[in-house]
Amino acid sequence: MPPTLLHIDTSPRPTSTTRRVTAEFAASWRAANESGTHLHRDLATTPVPHINAEQIAVTQRIESTGLRDLAEARAAARTPAERETWSTTWKLVDELLAADTIVLGLPMHNFSLPATFKAWLDRVLIPPLVVDPETGTGPLAGKQVVVVTARGGAYGPGTPRHGYDFQEPYLRAALGMVALADDLSFLHAELTKSAYVPRLAGFQRLAAESLKEALEGARKHAQRVHL
Repeated sequence: MPPTLLHIDTSPRPTSTTRRVTAEFAASWRAANESGTHLHRDLATTPVPHINAEQIAVTQRIESTGLRDLAEARAAARTPAERETWSTTWKLVDELLAADTIVLGLPMHNFSLPATFKAWLDRVLIPPLVVDPETGTGPLAGKQVVVVTARGGAYGPGTPRHGYDFQEPYLRAALGMVALADDLSFLHAELTKSAYVPRLAGFQRLAAESLKEALEGARKHAQRVHL
């Protein structure tokens, strides 16, 4: 069966660093998988609604019964309002289930993730996708996930702001909950503010090197699978 790439962008800027790197990833992936399907979801231009009381009611009902069967979970909504919100959720879940490779473009916003991505994540992290404690796996196991970030400063190990990086630790925990951290890679393009903040101008060379590494990493990871 031909492979599928789920490509998610979140930056509000059409020419952003994360969009540049995820586009490079997608182009390399398509070149390596000519018969594959490329699904692109842009959460900046088409945000998904935040979870509401009706979605919480459905997920709590599923959790209370221990339901794990996906077909049964899909039909778990009862009221018209629950069915409406649950339908929105399952469109996103179906994209995740179909994907073999997932690339996420996530600029750092105030040390963390874009709100549009958090809304998407809250939609798709539903109980039946959580790793089964008895088997140690789940329906999303086996997928390659590549996270592309852009940071205005430097947050790597050994930098003064390393402890302010709440992106990578959070994503490792959240994605790990649904078996999406087994093959998880991060590509960080840092010091992007050096291009326009005078006091950071001296870091422009390092920023260029960081971006180059991210683009090279995108090509490498995109071509690694489904050869």
